[in-house]
Amino acid sequence: MAEPSLLEQLSALPDEAWHGSNPLSAAFRDNPYPGLRALQKDDPVNLTPLGVWRLTKYDDIATIMKNSPVAMTLSDGTAPSFDPLDTRGDFHRFMLNMDGPEHLRLRRLVIKAFTGKAVKLMQHAIDESVDNAIEKGLAAGGMDICADLAVDLPSRMICRIMGIPESDRLIFQRWAGERTKAFWARFLPETEQLKIREAGVALADYFDRLVQERRKNLQDDLVSELIRAEDEGDKLREGELVIQAIGLLVAAYETTTGLIGNGLLAFIKNPEQRALLHSDSSLLDSAVDECLRYDTPILFNWRVLQEAVEIRGKTLPADSVLWLMLGAGNRDPDRFNDPDNFDISRKNIAHLSFGGGSHYCLGNQFARMEGRAAIGGFLSRVPKIKLIEKKMEWSNSFFRVLNKLPVEFI
Repeated sequence: MAEPSLLEQLSALPDEAWHGSNPLSAAFRDNPYPGLRALQKDDPVNLTPLGVWRLTKYDDIATIMKNSPVAMTLSDGTAPSFDPLDTRGDFHRFMLNMDGPEHLRLRRLVIKAFTGKAVKLMQHAIDESVDNAIEKGLAAGGMDICADLAVDLPSRMICRIMGIPESDRLIFQRWAGERTKAFWARFLPETEQLKIREAGVALADYFDRLVQERRKNLQDDLVSELIRAEDEGDKLREGELVIQAIGLLVAAYETTTGLIGNGLLAFIKNPEQRALLHSDSSLLDSAVDECLRYDTPILFNWRVLQEAVEIRGKTLPADSVLWLMLGAGNRDPDRFNDPDNFDISRKNIAHLSFGGGSHYCLGNQFARMEGRAAIGGFLSRVPKIKLIEKKMEWSNSFFRVLNKLPVEFI
């Protein structure tokens, strides 16, 4: 009989071991916020059964991200979450998981790509995709918001911006969905780790071929922009272009799915906020930020301390792995009034959902563009909405995303 995975071992621990906020439990997946609030109140700097420290207060998280001596990897160079046997996907070489000059070098290259024509010309394509999804839903009298809009739109847009043809989109959607679990791979059963590795191999092989094609015939897409950046002198090392392309695909896909799906669910459950947005369309930008604050697609990310740090009377030693609980910080009552209320008129929504410091999400404007189009377009055009299922079904992804969100138009 196979040894239980680390995930299975940790899942078997009593809830008390996690101080009532077990990230592996079904209750946490359904609604993490009561447990996070209790943890924030009773033990805001919490040592978990993994030996990982959880930070739950807004100010502590912001300080760590912006002003503390932290890295993305341990002192021996290993990543605290990734599958150590996953070499073909090389997720640890994605710029998000690198530090210092290497991170900045790669980030500068990708920023060039994200400010090129490929991104600037995307608004029309985004609007068209949203309109098509809504038209189909109106004709059918309802839709699965998750599959038909929240998944479909980011899938189409990231493939388009990468230069991946529509004919390959659904297979990419499947590979990206598997590859996203790389953020949590060390804790998963071997069968799941194998699927993650296989997805990494498939993506790497595909992008290898795509890069070769683009070197011969540049297009208006992100891969071509990275090649142009190389030609201007900022050389990528062997294999780096492929790794950055895979990482961007994974990072931009399910996070935007979560923004759209979680955000529209919040509006459906708070119809007075939909009415407020309908009466004042200038609130749309604030509405997108409130969606990101209220139910962030990224409940936590991690950092590694490079030297000992004292936080709220506790000394966290060098090489400590920190889980920065963004979902808790975004609902910290010391930072936000009535933090558990969904309020699109909220002022100064300085949420943590895009991270901070040198690793601040460089795709944030693209995500906002998609969020504005999908959330604003849907709410302005569909009639009254009825949830078909009362209990939400959440994905087992690293990110907080819905599996489905079927609604009826009435």
